[in-house]
Amino acid sequence: RLAIDDAGAGYSSLKQVVGLLPEFIKVDRSLIADIHRDRHRQALVAALAGFASEIGASLIAEGVESRAELSWLRAADVALAQGFLLGRPAPAWSPGLVSRRPVRRPQLDRLAARVHDASTRRGACETVAAHLFRQGGLMPSVYLAEGDRLRCQAQRGLWQVLDGMLPTAGITGRTFRTGQEIWIDDIGAEPDYLEAIPGVVSELCVPLVSDDEVVGALNVESLVPLAEEVRDHVRECAELLGERLGDLPPEQSRIPMRRLAHTAASLAAVEDASRTIDAVVSAALELSGVDSAMLLLDPGRDESQLADGHRRTVGPLADALSTMTADELARLRHVLEPLTSCYTAGDATGLTVTASTSLREAGARAVVALPIAARGRRTGLLVLASTEPVPLGPEQVEPLELLAILAGSCLETATTVEELRNQARRDALTGIGNHSAFHERLRDLGVQRDVALIVADIDDFKQVNDTGGHLLGDQVLRMTTRELLAALGDPDAVFRIGGDEFAVVLSGPRARRAHVELIEREIRRNALPMLGRHGASLSLGVAHRRSEETLIDTLERADARLYLAKADKPLRFDGDAPLSRRGDPTASRT
Repeated sequence: RLAIDDAGAGYSSLKQVVGLLPEFIKVDRSLIADIHRDRHRQALVAALAGFASEIGASLIAEGVESRAELSWLRAADVALAQGFLLGRPAPAWSPGLVSRRPVRRPQLDRLAARVHDASTRRGACETVAAHLFRQGGLMPSVYLAEGDRLRCQAQRGLWQVLDGMLPTAGITGRTFRTGQEIWIDDIGAEPDYLEAIPGVVSELCVPLVSDDEVVGALNVESLVPLAEEVRDHVRECAELLGERLGDLPPEQSRIPMRRLAHTAASLAAVEDASRTIDAVVSAALELSGVDSAMLLLDPGRDESQLADGHRRTVGPLADALSTMTADELARLRHVLEPLTSCYTAGDATGLTVTASTSLREAGARAVVALPIAARGRRTGLLVLASTEPVPLGPEQVEPLELLAILAGSCLETATTVEELRNQARRDALTGIGNHSAFHERLRDLGVQRDVALIVADIDDFKQVNDTGGHLLGDQVLRMTTRELLAALGDPDAVFRIGGDEFAVVLSGPRARRAHVELIEREIRRNALPMLGRHGASLSLGVAHRRSEETLIDTLERADARLYLAKADKPLRFDGDAPLSRRGDPTASRT
């Protein structure tokens, strides 16, 4: 909140007062001394009081020393004072004698003229909200129905905007839904209350009626109980606004579709979920003008279980966004449940949006939070933040809401495509990569030199099927896969490339000969006893990539070594005991 000290003296010029539009103006003692006797001072302070009323500020009289000064200031409607008169030792005042200064009730004809001059519905709503805010102590917001949502048209005094509200949400939604005024004098006991600023005590929500139809709601919140005359004035403002809304046509969308067209085309062309996330974050930064962003998929999950691919953060506030606690995320999801967006109201001296304390402490001055949804289900969260104050309103936020809708659909499509691709790469029986995935892996390795291939074939597998049936054969294939994975420790390195044929791809340091020989021994030790119990065995062929050799050539050499090993009849087991050894297993390596 902004206050100007020593108004009328020093550097607190009238130019500064007009330019800054503070919420508190402290009048210097030099203007207060003997003001009850000085008409010149009276005229100046009265003018300041009128200016303060116009902008919704409060005057503070500095250095009040006499009852005569205080009496004149009270008559001039100067709300606050400090000085020796008020600070001298005296018995405590009775609480019953302390009352809130009533909100002044200006003539409605001046407001009516301004509302009548408004050429748009939003302009009329802005006029009424600004008028109520100038009365002091009132925090108004105006919502109009657009489709199945209530959209915020104007707001004053609150720290965040709760926009795109469902008619089933909050006091505003209930007022619109029932068409009945709601006055709550103890907000703490109201379960439907949606907090836009802490400390609210009382709330009044009046339906906006145009041509006998409820078209929205005028909501007023206050940090003190709302007096009857204040409530009467709010009702008069609502009636005046409702009448004017009936004369104004619904506004055409102000959303800059050209800004979204390129984004929509780009997102639709991306089929990879990770790149889709990057594209959404980039588009959100461009549309909003902020410098930091986070896109979080499946925020309902335990934060500790989120993989890197589920969260993307960029910008100077990336660390703060990455470390938002599970409680903050859960609270933010709860706030957004009935909304399409929640964003900073533009007051850089207040808090940002609900549940963003860590962002505020990290230097965030503007925040926008939007839900990501697909087919009616919330699937993620988009949070934008800026280290500098950024003007936020419907023109900036509504394109972001459309982007969030588009992002939800595109992310679901990209995820589905990715899942289908993964399924197409996976062997349905064993769950490891199939023949197609194996050759894709070879292509991905390109010209990398350090590559080793191991091919494996189950000997006498037909006998397993013929004697035990295909169910046993399937079980043997799954158990063989399990033993290969146990030896490798890398599920992406093992592939089933044929009926009873497997392949292992090793690259980098793992392709060194000593390491490959170790893995080969592990495969034999793990798989041969199990296969022997079912009357089968395993043959292996190993090949290391040679200089200037394609991996297809390497694979052909591994296959050749495999068939040499099969011809040499590798180790066969009956249970755990070897029956015979013919040939040298080391002959399968090259």
